[in-house]
Parts: sequence; structure tokens; C-alpha cells
Amino acid sequence: MDKINVVCVYKNQTNDHKPWVRYSEEYVDKLFRGVDRNIKINFDFYCLSNTKTKYNTIPLVTDSDGYWNKIELFRPNLFVGPTLYLDLDVVVCNDITDLVNQVTPDRLLMVEEPYRSIHNSSVMLWNNDYSDLYFNYINNQQEVIRDYTNVDRDGALGDQAYISENIKHETFDQKYIGWKHHKIVTEIKDPSLVIFTGRKKPHLETDTDIIRENWV
Repeated sequence: MDKINVVCVYKNQTNDHKPWVRYSEEYVDKLFRGVDRNIKINFDFYCLSNTKTKYNTIPLVTDSDGYWNKIELFRPNLFVGPTLYLDLDVVVCNDITDLVNQVTPDRLLMVEEPYRSIHNSSVMLWNNDYSDLYFNYINNQQEVIRDYTNVDRDGALGDQAYISENIKHETFDQKYIGWKHHKIVTEIKDPSLVIFTGRKKPHLETDTDIIRENWV
């Protein structure tokens, strides 16, 4: 692989779904620097956003709330070639070159949460056209959101349920991934990436060595 697209989504908003979540461009900066320190191939860094950033900014075009903005990653012709998506609160700790070299032309990769059988959209890797997912969302936005936020449904909720249930996919090798969750104690060994779920966020975990040393 000669080059990869690395992408994040930053919407400057008050999150109606999770009002306690409020990101800033500092999160974008630290994500970029983490990738830059920990990859051995060339990459282009993009940020889908409703505000201009110092990076390659792609304007968001749907009126979506919170994690539903991620569906815009699959807009047609947005990226050419392998593409890695990272949530803003992912901390890059070690070399991710082997992780991104797992990309295939016919499978999207997601991460599997270690404490429940849910495929999580915090990290995704693909090299294919999944624009059908985007078009179905914009054409049926209210129905999709209603169906995938219904707490009575089985399995996952939200964007990751919509993505994982409608795209043929596999999961990353768990050896690359560490986890922080506000209700569950997890052991972080030496991962390439640390994913924050629940109410844990990097700026609240700077007393943890791996976060203090890498979220910079």
C-alpha cells in the first residue's frame, strides 16, 4: 500500500443524543499527531466537519445529530483508495501500519467490543463503495434513526448497528485494540489504539500512563 486516507468526523454542536459529549478541535489535532507518529506509510488526513479546520476539511451535508454524522463517510466518490476512520476519542499509542495493512477490497473492518458482542464503529477500515448505505440513510433518515435507536431491538443501537447490519464486514484482530469504559474495568496492555466507550474520554483519563504519554 502506497498511501491511505485517514478520516475523522468533527461536528461543532451540542449533542442532543448525548449532551455530555462535546468535542473540540483539540481532539482533531491530537488524533492527527497520534497517527503521524505511528504510521510508516504516507497518508492524507481528512476531517468531515461543519466548521473549517486546519486539515483537509470536507463539509458535512446532512442535518444529523451526534454519531449519525458518520454515515456521511460513505458518500459517493468521497475517498479514493484505502480509508481508515477513527473516532475523535481514539488514542493512537503504537504503530498502526500492520493494522491498516489488513484492508481488503471486499470487506469493511470494524472492532468488536470485548465485553459484549457488538461491532463498534469507533475504528473502521475499507476500500470499497458503500454509498448505498448513505443513500438509504438520507432517503429514509427518520425511519433509520427510529429503528436503530429503539431500545427494544436486539443487539447494537445507533450508527454502528446500522453499518454492521447492512455492510458485509469482519473485525480487527483484538491485539491492536485497548478499551476504556466508565462501567467496566479493562486491562490495557500495549495496544496500537485505545477506544473510549461510554462516558470515559481521554481528557478525563490523563492520570493513566498510556493516555498521558500518547494523547498529546
